Amino acid sequence: MLERRIIQTILCASLFSLAPVIASASVTLERDFQQPVDIEADREFLDMREGIFQVQGNVIIRQGSMTIRADELEIEGFSEAGGDAERFVAKGSPATYEQEIDVDIFVTASAEEIIYDAVERILIMQGNAELFQGGNVVRAARITYNLEAQQIEAERGESDDERVRNIFQPRERTNNENNGANNNSNSQGNR
Repeated sequence: MLERRIIQTILCASLFSLAPVIASASVTLERDFQQPVDIEADREFLDMREGIFQVQGNVIIRQGSMTIRADELEIEGFSEAGGDAERFVAKGSPATYEQEIDVDIFVTASAEEIIYDAVERILIMQGNAELFQGGNVVRAARITYNLEAQQIEAERGESDDERVRNIFQPRERTNNENNGANNNSNSQGNR
């Protein structure tokens, strides 16, 4: 089982290695993490004594370029000593996530439940989870996306038809690759 999880993690990590250099992405994401979390909804329920904060109806969560949309949201950890919310549990049919990780490079996702841990900078998508970037897709029962480290771990569901699935788009050839292909065809034609 551990070997399967390692292979799945490697496959999912390779999905995002097709994107441009992650170093510049970390600058964009760090800027997002320094922004306040803004929440809009139709209704809100707050119980300070019990530490319950729930919002419902057309929920929109924003932090920098990150946007999560859901039908309902429960916030955990806001009544802790630090006073800042820690985990946002968004549910929807589906709940969606979008974030610009580099200039004009977006990651989007959808799932029945999206948990955003603002302290650890991790997204957990559960239930028909899908993660998209540049035409590449990861589908699984559960996807854990470490935003800061740009690492993805996908897990299958309990039934055999709930396996992890990756779809990779072909990469465009660079000029160097094109020249190498032309040189190979010319040298083969001269034999």
